[in-house]
Parts: sequence; structure tokens; C-alpha cells
Amino acid sequence: MIIKQLAVPKSSNQSFQMRRDYFPKHQSIWHYHEEVELVLVKKGAGTLFIGDRIKNFQPGGLVLIPPQVPHYWLFDESEGTEESDEPIDCFVIHFKNDFGVEKFLNIPEMNNIKSLLIQSTRGKYIELTENNYIVKLILGCLESTGITKLFNLLEALNLINDLESEELISENYSILNYSEDQFRMNNLMSYIRENYKHKISLNDLSKVAGMTENSFCRYFKQKTGKTPVQFLNELRISHACFQLRNNKMSLKEICYDSGFNNFVSFHKSFKAITGTTPTQFKG
Repeated sequence: MIIKQLAVPKSSNQSFQMRRDYFPKHQSIWHYHEEVELVLVKKGAGTLFIGDRIKNFQPGGLVLIPPQVPHYWLFDESEGTEESDEPIDCFVIHFKNDFGVEKFLNIPEMNNIKSLLIQSTRGKYIELTENNYIVKLILGCLESTGITKLFNLLEALNLINDLESEELISENYSILNYSEDQFRMNNLMSYIRENYKHKISLNDLSKVAGMTENSFCRYFKQKTGKTPVQFLNELRISHACFQLRNNKMSLKEICYDSGFNNFVSFHKSFKAITGTTPTQFKG
């Protein structure tokens, strides 16, 4: 699977693009684009791969993704059995940093939004309640047209800047050179996602990358800010959190299903990454 640069469809009478997704079609590819992406998850949960970060998301999650940063949404499988079931409900907005108007953000009234975009180069994750006014504004963007549509988005961004948020990308992350790096890292990410439930050795990963083990470890740490082992453990613990939320399997079953060979290493990694034990997380 190759990291794709997506060209967001543009309209001549709109300064930004918006859609509502009920199925994870557009999100489930490893991609990047030149626009800022703002996503509100109303329904659905899963794991967001963004830059060098693996982040669990839930309904109410609001994500601001900077331009040119690769990301991939892995939604948990829906428990619905009917073909008509809609497993997710997400509002997705794409806009240029300056909304396509030179010096638009330099006017005094845009200072708060300009500050938000400047401070969001590492991405942001915010938890919103269903009745939060920002949710209503984003819904208003979809339902309105013309100047009202734009005002709804600007007001939402204005309010987002004042909320506490979690940064997503580490300071060590460097945006890929979209040539050799793109192909190599995409092959690695694809291999890891397909095999993380099984044993993966450094030798396996270095072969996928076409490098020696030492060169691969340096390369992976440079590109992701994490060692291969750290990255694998975060992905495995993310999967374990999903299983624990569903409350269908025993802790030992979850341990092995998540790719750990023994319960001690599973427990230690879970506590280090989440700050709590699997039992406490399960409640």
C-alpha cells in the first residue's frame, strides 16, 4: 500500500470543503494532503495513525490534522449485522491555512484562528460532549450555505483555540521526503498493521525496509521518533484497549490476541503506555 497524496475536490463557490461519512471509505488509506483537516467523530471508535503517533479515538473526538502529515483511520469493526447499518458518522472539513486568500489571517479579527493554526503543527485532539456548541457549529457548516457556512467554521475554529487539547505528533517527527521515504515507510506501516498480532523481529522489519538492522533502527527512530519496539507496543496496546472496552475476552486472551507472548510483558507495557493496569482500564 502506497501513501497517497489526495487531491481534495474543490468548488469555485466555496473556500473550504466538507463532507459527512457514514462508512470508512476515504479514511482507510495511508494518505496526506496540502489542506488542514478537521474531523469530528460523532459515531465510531478506533485508532488514528498520524505521523509518529498511534491514538485511540472515541465518539466526540475532534481532530485537527496539519497539512502534509500522513494519517490513517482504522475504525473498529462494527457490531451491526445488517448491510444498512452505518458503522460511523464523521464530519470531515478540509481548508487551506489561509482559506485561499492571501493575508486573510492577518486581519485583527482572525488573531485567535491564526494562533490556533500556528500552534497546531503537531496536530490536536480534543474530546467534545454531544451538546457542545462547537458540534452544533460544525453541523451548521454542513446545513448552511454562503457566508453563514464560512462563519460557522470560523466561529468553531475560534472556540477550538480556547480549549485544552492533546498534541498528537512528537517534536522529533520529521515529515517524509515523499519519494523513497514514502515507499519505504508505507511498506513498513503496511507490514506492521498486517502482522502486529504475531511475532515481528527487527530482522523481519529491516528486510521489508531493505536495510541492515542497525541502519533500519536509526532510520525508523529518525522518521517516527520511536524505536520499532516502542511503535509495535503502542499499536498492540491500542488494540488491547479496544478489546477491553468491548469486554468480551479474558485478559489472557486479549494479551495473546494483541501480539504479546506473555502476560508479564503485556501488563508492563500496558501500564507504561496507558498509565493504568489492564484490570483498572477494564473497570
